[in-house]
Amino acid sequence: MKNKNNICPVCGKYPIYPPHEVCLDCYQRTKNNSGLDEALMEREKLASEGRVLHHHLIDDWHNIDMNGLGAIQLMGEYILDKIEDDEKHLWHKRRIRFMQDMVKELDMKYFAPATRQQIDDFAQASVDFWDGKIAIQEARERHLSMCKIVQKDIMKSSDWEPKDFLLWMMETEEVFGWMWYQWFECIHACIPDKYNDELWIKMFHKHFHDEIKAWVDK
Repeated sequence: MKNKNNICPVCGKYPIYPPHEVCLDCYQRTKNNSGLDEALMEREKLASEGRVLHHHLIDDWHNIDMNGLGAIQLMGEYILDKIEDDEKHLWHKRRIRFMQDMVKELDMKYFAPATRQQIDDFAQASVDFWDGKIAIQEARERHLSMCKIVQKDIMKSSDWEPKDFLLWMMETEEVFGWMWYQWFECIHACIPDKYNDELWIKMFHKHFHDEIKAWVDK
């Protein structure tokens, strides 16, 4: 990710601290609040008993310390994915509007061969669905239609791809399981290309300014 001013794109206060894409303060705050210390203590305790602990947090932070903490990774996984949805899905409705804005800006190649009009209409219909303006049966029909348009093989189990970013907008909570709680991590995995980093960061700040600021200020 290019940063002409070399200022942390999360807090906007301090210089970026290589190899990370964020400043030292944001990196340390994220690491300290990640639960890594507890995982390391648990590993030491088990080691004293002759047992071995393989913990995903320890592996994740080893990789981060080697390759750097990404700005999108921090905002998505460590700030926004920590916010829980409610019964009225007010938080998820905001996630969907964020995705609608992303879809408008992303290269159409990700959703080929759908046209710009088809893409925008589907994104708006997804917003309408979550706002209660479209019934579940109509949503399913629209979803199936878009699967055919973008030539998504719904019977094939494969890695996530850009088409999923679009199609997930009209899926219900029950479809996702654990992914519902790691939403931003999952949707970014659909479109991880680094040249979109500035767009992700811009949209994060546009849609979730208060949540990011609250994390920075606390």
